[in-house]
Amino acid sequence: MANGTRVESGRVVLCPFNDAFWAPGRRWYNDPEIITLTSDDQSELTESEFRATIEADLTADHSVVFGIRDENEDPIGIGILRNIDPVHGGGELHITIGERRCWNQGYGAEAISAMRDYAFEVAGCHKVLSTPFLENPRMIRCLEKCGFEREGTLREALKQGDQFIDIVLMGLINPKDVTVS
Repeated sequence: MANGTRVESGRVVLCPFNDAFWAPGRRWYNDPEIITLTSDDQSELTESEFRATIEADLTADHSVVFGIRDENEDPIGIGILRNIDPVHGGGELHITIGERRCWNQGYGAEAISAMRDYAFEVAGCHKVLSTPFLENPRMIRCLEKCGFEREGTLREALKQGDQFIDIVLMGLINPKDVTVS
């Protein structure tokens, strides 16, 4: 699947990940607050490490990478649908809104909604999962705002520095696939 197509949704545009995203993407992935809230590895990424991280998904058969732009077409984040499983209909949603001016402004929810819709309508997913850190309440609230439900907590699932941290398993089933009992 590799690189996303253009999807416009409100103030957010999902687009193919291109050259405009490499420099800001590395800056976002090296932001200390973003690292603490999203990465088990607390060290900064070199340019080659960041490239390898993104290219792993760009070249994977079952991943889609989006650049996220605001209404002015400025790069503000990166979205990845990973492990899209055509047999079981699952996929994992990962998102980083890196531009601080866009935090707490609803851009994350708009991007998640657009990616969720893409996962259901284009990628054919039955269920989409996301696994934010328990210590990332903004992401948890954002996912809940987009219809995701908390399915459980994976206690001490990752080691971050010297501590083990919990992650929250959040999921959403395609509303078209839900049967009424």
